Formats: sequence, structure tokens, C-alpha cells
Amino acid sequence: MADSLLAPSLDDSSYAQAKALLGTDIRIEQWNNEASRDTIRHYAWGIGDDNPLYSDPNYANNSRWGTIIAPPTFLYGIFDAVVAPGLPDIQWFYAGADWTFDRPLRRNEAIVAKAEYSGAKEVSGDQVSRMVLQTGDVSYWTEDGERVGQVFSHCFRVPRQSAEGGLRYEARPAATYTSQEMAEIEAAVMNEYRRGKEALFWEDVAVGEKLPGTARGPLIQIDMTAYYAGAVGTSGYKSTKLRWKYGHWARNSPELLPNNYDPSYYGAAVLPSIGHQDAKIAVSELGMPGPYDNGPQRIGFLSSCVTNWMGDDAEMRSLSVRLKKPVIFGDVTYTRGEVVGKRIDGGRGLVEIMLSAVIQTGEVTATGRAVVELPLKGAAG
Repeated sequence: MADSLLAPSLDDSSYAQAKALLGTDIRIEQWNNEASRDTIRHYAWGIGDDNPLYSDPNYANNSRWGTIIAPPTFLYGIFDAVVAPGLPDIQWFYAGADWTFDRPLRRNEAIVAKAEYSGAKEVSGDQVSRMVLQTGDVSYWTEDGERVGQVFSHCFRVPRQSAEGGLRYEARPAATYTSQEMAEIEAAVMNEYRRGKEALFWEDVAVGEKLPGTARGPLIQIDMTAYYAGAVGTSGYKSTKLRWKYGHWARNSPELLPNNYDPSYYGAAVLPSIGHQDAKIAVSELGMPGPYDNGPQRIGFLSSCVTNWMGDDAEMRSLSVRLKKPVIFGDVTYTRGEVVGKRIDGGRGLVEIMLSAVIQTGEVTATGRAVVELPLKGAAG
């Protein structure tokens, strides 16, 4: 594409620009405003989580919650937590997140997200010698002013492939599998463990215990479409008239647009998110090894690994994840977990879990930690 010849690089002035925007008032656009039965289900199914606690009223009404609740990372479906303002045409990639969950969202609760641009620093990586790591402090509140969650959300800003210092992964063809390998993947998916209504007590958990984990994939384009429908419709995914409308605003009235990233995003010749769908753009423009997954989507996979294990009566209190390598079409993501600590804190039984996501080659694509509150036997009944 002709525009690729003009792809900007990161220099001292652009880094200074990123830092100068700290404290900027962040206007965001929410994708969902309520945790309705359908918005919860759309998100949960978008990460491949068919837990009936998130979708079946008959099941959920008989749980400790008395109603459908949302998966912890459903808050991405309220607002995707991307706060990466400025630096037009410098590609952003999700780097990770540090979540705190105050309590689960219940069906039909209305939620308001608030965001602050809280950090910018220059970093380097294996593939790029110079990039900017931008951080947003995003919180989620009920209409009554109760906070239900908070995330420090991190994004890399990286020059595109054609720019000096741009990202240049070697292109990788989509993985193929024998019939036996596909049968093994199917078995892993269909036999996924879920504790459900059986209570897991803090006293019965041992350090070193392994979580059963999950399998998601092979990743295909429809997986990405299903995820976007549930989670990230505000991130440039505008259809027909709205695509024209937002592009017009980008050129003529940027003050009408959300500014959690640069408003020129909506009028860009190459939309930053199209690499999740388009193989040519992903490789030739963005420098990725192929069309790739969405970072918060992978974080959702890791969340399901934990919620499947902990059961309906437990609560996830925190989740921190760092994304290490891209996952592309054809890859299968396997999540793993291990209990690495447990403690009593303020009368609560807390368990710390180390997490990882690996693909079929054995490469680790994400690492993380979660803290779960489990019921105590002394408090049961």
C-alpha cells in the first residue's frame, strides 16, 4: 500500500508527545452499558466459556448469587480498557493487564467506566528496540457509585513494519493438524473440567496443585468475529453508515470522538485492528507473523481456566497477565495453572495461582497470576 511508505517511526519527539498527554481528560465510548442476560452470554461465548452460571437462568438462580453473573473479564465488554492516546499511525498492541475485582456483576446491573491515562515509558523488546508502553487506569462503577472492578491496562505502541525500527516478525503459516491431532484437540475441548456447584474449600487446596486448564482453538476468523461481537465493538469496528460517520468526525470534528486513542484511528487508511482479520495487513503492514488474536481475549481464556477450577461459590479477586508472543490463526491455546500460595487475610481464605498460556508448539504466549477467594469450612452453612 502506498501509505505504508509513510509509516512513522518512534523518535524522541513522539515519546515526549506520549508523556505530555499524561493527565489528559479521557473520553471513552462504552460497548455495553448493562450486564444483561444477552450481553453477558455474548461475551462469555466469545471467549468460549459456556458455564451455565453466565447463561442459564434456571441454573444460576439456584446458585449462591441467585441470578446470572458475568465472568470476571466481562468488564472488557463494558469498555475494552485500551488507553493509548496520541502517536497517530503508531500501531498499538495489547501488552497485559493488572485487574482487581471487587465483586461479580449481576444480571441487569448498569455500569459506568472511567479512565485515566496514567503512564508512558520507553521500553524495548526481542523484536523491537524502541517502543512506548502506555498505561490506563480504568475503573468500573455501578449507578449507585459502587466500584466493581479496576484495571491497569497496558499497550505497546510500535512502529509498523515499513517504518524504521518497525515490528518484523517472520511470517508463519497457519498450523495444520492430522486427523489424530484434531481428535485430541476435540477431546481436550469437549472434556474440559468445570467444578460448578461443588464447593471448593480453602482448607482442601494444597500448594503445588495443578489446575485442569482449557484448550481454545485452532483459532479461526469466526472466533475473532464472535469475540468482537461480545467485547470490543467500540474499537473502530463500525458498520456501514457509522463507519462513514466516525471517519467524518475524525477529519472534521475530533472532539466528538472518544480519545482513549488518537482520533485519527477512525479515519486511518489501515485500521489498527484489521490485522486481527486480514492476513496481508497483519504481515505486510503490521509486521506480525499472521492474523492474530486479541490480547484481552487471551486474558479471558486464562480467566476461564481459573473460574472453571474454583467453582460457583468462589470469587476471583485479582488477575495479572503479561502477553509474551502473538497467537495467530491455526494456533491452539492451552491454559495452565498451579497453586503457588495460600493465606488467610482479614478472615478471607485466599489462594494464589500462577498461570500460563502455551500454543501447540510449546511456546509460552502469556504468563500471569490470579488470587481467588474460596469459602472456609468454618464459615460454611
